[in-house]
Amino acid sequence: MRAAPKNCTGMLLCNATALVAQLASNMIRRTAPVLQIDRNCRQASCYFDKSLLREETASLLGITMPVSLNRAVQKRKAEFIAGRVCAHTALAQLGADFCHPNGDATDDHRTIGIGAHRQPLWPPGFVGSITHTENYASALVARSNEVRAIGIDSEQWISPETLESVSQQILTDIERPADHLAMFHSPIRYLTLVFSAKESLFKCLFPLTDTYFDFQAAAITPLASGAATGGKFRFELLEDINAEFQAGYSGFGSYSICSDRVHTAIILKAMV
Repeated sequence: MRAAPKNCTGMLLCNATALVAQLASNMIRRTAPVLQIDRNCRQASCYFDKSLLREETASLLGITMPVSLNRAVQKRKAEFIAGRVCAHTALAQLGADFCHPNGDATDDHRTIGIGAHRQPLWPPGFVGSITHTENYASALVARSNEVRAIGIDSEQWISPETLESVSQQILTDIERPADHLAMFHSPIRYLTLVFSAKESLFKCLFPLTDTYFDFQAAAITPLASGAATGGKFRFELLEDINAEFQAGYSGFGSYSICSDRVHTAIILKAMV
């Protein structure tokens, strides 16, 4: 039997490292954003495969995992990494090269932190929002001198089995699925859109108000100019959130509907 080459161990280590790096690269599959967004914003989206997650994946992708996720299940870790990769990519499109996925972000002012309520803490000068659902993640960011706040959300279709219970939780008295069947063809699609839009609204307003509010605090109305595949919606607060955002405050958001999910976004422009 021939002796193994002296550098065999090193070769094996190199091959193992290359394999892990390839798995990390394969875990994230970037895709084009589907929302029509404000020209001052940048969006990055991806599909991810949680089965390819390894212990080294986060560091290879330039992501610092928080201690709070040390014992999290694989799916939670994978969606966190995917969301942060999207956020870093979107920030890089705005010129924030210190947040590029391959960068070395060690300063607290050069990373995306986590707030007390698990919300992203953006680097100074930027605002944004992150969403993930099943195997999809996306981030929408902007400079804070151009955009005041952002909320983005993506949701898989609500199941028929939970349609009634979710409707009772989500819809207000003025939100009626029957009024929109002609546009969305299914109460499931309308309900999922309303659910997602209210999630986007919460993500948008919470950083400004530091106040929780539930689904009954706002009403969502898809605009008639929209379609089953995308368009605009109007939101209106039905309750006071704080001194600035009171009942009657309203605005607009955008939505896009794909075969398996709905995407929504709300953007508040910076005050001039």
